[in-house]
Amino acid sequence: MPFAPTKRKKHRRERSKEMVLQITSLVDVFTILLIFLLKTYSTGFIMQIVESIKLPVSSARAELSPAVTVALNRQRLFVDGELLVPDLAPYEKADDLLVQPLFAALKTQADRLKRVSAANPNVVFTGEVIIQSDRQVPFRLLKKIIYTAGQAEYVNQSMAVVQRSE
Repeated sequence: MPFAPTKRKKHRRERSKEMVLQITSLVDVFTILLIFLLKTYSTGFIMQIVESIKLPVSSARAELSPAVTVALNRQRLFVDGELLVPDLAPYEKADDLLVQPLFAALKTQADRLKRVSAANPNVVFTGEVIIQSDRQVPFRLLKKIIYTAGQAEYVNQSMAVVQRSE
């Protein structure tokens, strides 16, 4: 007897001829790949618009960059999505151009951003503000908001609009 089978070979089960795919590990790999792609994919700046605001339509094509957002309709004023002034009627009728609560909120944010930029050279205070104004807001009130933002050192002002479809 030239070769005697070993015990290991004797007790080995006969393997089936078809292959079984281990789907669990593939799902894990695709999940990690999907999360990586979603995290690295960027479409640019996405701006949140307050529900009660209907933005004007324009043919402007300029892209917005992340900045402090001031949103207003005929009744209320928001800064970065937080309600700041629940009733704008007194400010609309007043002769003073400065809206004090807005000035205080913007000045606080400007001072905070300046402190951060002093400590971190990668952060620069540019004085950018995005104004989201409803179509029905009177120009007198909008002018006061623009003036107040300028007084609070936000001189790079952009108006958010809905792009006209062509």
